[in-house]
Amino acid sequence: MTALAGCSGGDGTNEAGAGGTTASDEETSDSGAGSTTGGSGELGEPLPSYLYLNNPASYNAPRHDAINLIGSRLGDVGFDMSVEVFEWGALYDKVRQQRDFDFTTWHHGLGVDPGQLMYEFFHSSGLEGGAGNFTGYSTEEMDEVLSEQMQTTDTGERVDLLHQFENMIVEAAPTNAIVWMPQLMAYNSDQVSNWTQHPASFNYYYNMTNIEVDNPSNELRGSWSESLGSLNVVGGAAQTKLEVQWDVLYDKLVRFDSDLQPDPEISLASEWTRPDRTTMEYTLKDHTWHDGEDLTAEDAAFTFNYLKEHNAPLYAVQTEMYEDAEAVDSRTVRVNFTEENAPGPVHTLFSFQVPIIPKHVWESRDSPLDLQVTEPVGSGPLKFDYWDQGSELSLVKYDDHFNPVNFDRRIWRIIPESSTTWELLLNGDLNYLPFSRIGKQLNDNREESQIGVASAPGTSWWHMSMNTRRDGLADQAVRQAAVHAIPKTAIVEQLLYDFPEPGSNLVTPAFGDYYTDEVPEYDEGVEAAKRRLTEAGYGFGEDGLVHFPAE
Repeated sequence: MTALAGCSGGDGTNEAGAGGTTASDEETSDSGAGSTTGGSGELGEPLPSYLYLNNPASYNAPRHDAINLIGSRLGDVGFDMSVEVFEWGALYDKVRQQRDFDFTTWHHGLGVDPGQLMYEFFHSSGLEGGAGNFTGYSTEEMDEVLSEQMQTTDTGERVDLLHQFENMIVEAAPTNAIVWMPQLMAYNSDQVSNWTQHPASFNYYYNMTNIEVDNPSNELRGSWSESLGSLNVVGGAAQTKLEVQWDVLYDKLVRFDSDLQPDPEISLASEWTRPDRTTMEYTLKDHTWHDGEDLTAEDAAFTFNYLKEHNAPLYAVQTEMYEDAEAVDSRTVRVNFTEENAPGPVHTLFSFQVPIIPKHVWESRDSPLDLQVTEPVGSGPLKFDYWDQGSELSLVKYDDHFNPVNFDRRIWRIIPESSTTWELLLNGDLNYLPFSRIGKQLNDNREESQIGVASAPGTSWWHMSMNTRRDGLADQAVRQAAVHAIPKTAIVEQLLYDFPEPGSNLVTPAFGDYYTDEVPEYDEGVEAAKRRLTEAGYGFGEDGLVHFPAE
């Protein structure tokens, strides 16, 4: 356990909101021990002790400090809080697989379609361990809205449905956006250039196939703080460090340009048609796998049927969208969807999301979800070279790709210490930092002549999430009080050097029409949190701890 005393950051509270409205006080309890209302002055039992899972400072120092600061503020409110550090993989497993947590925080992106992740995070179909709904929060009304926005063929209707959901989830408060993170990429400008803004972030396919590298070995060299674990694209976890490898190792049916328009020039499919409202047909380019075998429509059909057969958690949203797939001929794959879908949502939610895998490699694998893959075979612009799991991963240019990269090799080195990565970036041994975290190193070095920082509006956030299966946290009023306590101003100003903005909605302004600012706002501060609890009938003991309302 780490002590909460001496956390980084100052007071940072703002008990008067910036002209916004406070989350609704009318219907504060959805379930759990705190569902009764007080008012007699008597106290019920104290809330349970809660554990906030933290990452090591060496992994992400600003976030480590932010979690300690939030934990301290929750303690000031009257929550009996402890903060414990876990290595990232163990933390992720406790939350996503075991559901063994009270409070947790990490950085999460929304990709190119906010509706997909909202469905994964909050639909009841994701409640089982390993699936997306780790907070355990869902309602029938929310399920209906989330399902409708995934199925509607009308863009305007989808926008309205997402706005309705955004309002509901901000008020329910199982998750709240601490800060909206901008896209940032620190790089050695003497060696790397031509970063292009794209909503999917600088790390993915579009930028990888556009950037230019200028060094004697023509290598793009980045780093990560820990081992990747496995390169199993079927059974792997939804971790960005893995997804950015798969995105260049495997092709997708449809890719998007920087304006989020489907672009056949950079996609595996050269064209697509819609024979009827529940069917899409994709015509594939003449292409080969990294091992030289032909890539055909049989591979694409196999991919979709195989993922559905094995209930691959990473693609749970996609496999619910279709019944099956079939090869019409050697170059044409037909996908039979379960509902009517407009081409736009099909592309963002399906065609863009599923990596096509080789049938001749995977068809003999009976337990793909548990497989340790160390030498993946794909068809993307980079192909596997070697992997020293404790040291580095090397991918090389696939010369026969239809949209090749402009460099010969991409190396990721395992370097735990941020100060070391910056030293190597400055001297050119590294030439980009795939996950350029905001912090003192970035702030201190961004003015160096050989350092460039590419920046773009972001679609991601740091979230504070609560396990609504826990006593107390099952009550909306308690969760709302916890959100009031988040010192967002102090985190932005003192820990993140004013790079991001304080968060509110779970869909960021980078999504344009899908974003709305008409969501409940939470006055920031300990006193605002205490008021919310008092209004809901909670009380405070002589030791300052929060108690349930008296029965």
